[in-house]
Amino acid sequence: MTVSRGASFYAVYDADGSWLGELRYLKDKCLGKAECALCDLSHGWNPLGKSAFNRRQGAAANLVWAHRNELPERVLMQVKDHLPCIAVDNGHAVEVVISRDALKGCKGDFKVFEHLLEQKLGTARAT
Repeated sequence: MTVSRGASFYAVYDADGSWLGELRYLKDKCLGKAECALCDLSHGWNPLGKSAFNRRQGAAANLVWAHRNELPERVLMQVKDHLPCIAVDNGHAVEVVISRDALKGCKGDFKVFEHLLEQKLGTARAT
């Protein structure tokens, strides 16, 4: 993956960012009808966020953490079928960098996520 200067990196939740959206997700999660591996990584059941998430550094601190309804339309159109995910918008293309399955594989452990993110982005060279 080649990343251009000025690229935007997004951590995209598979939930809407409104109070109603959050309540809907919570209800559906409790009923086993919804899951978001990114939610599990950043806050789990704690609405204030996990301590590791709140102390994030490096690449994780530079991500734009956004709910699907908070994304620019052009980004949403490219990632909507892949949520949750980590994506990069190079200005000319949007690419999923870390898939839903890879996020799920972190099993809610933010340190595992940070390591995966550093691996993925560490191989990218700014052009």
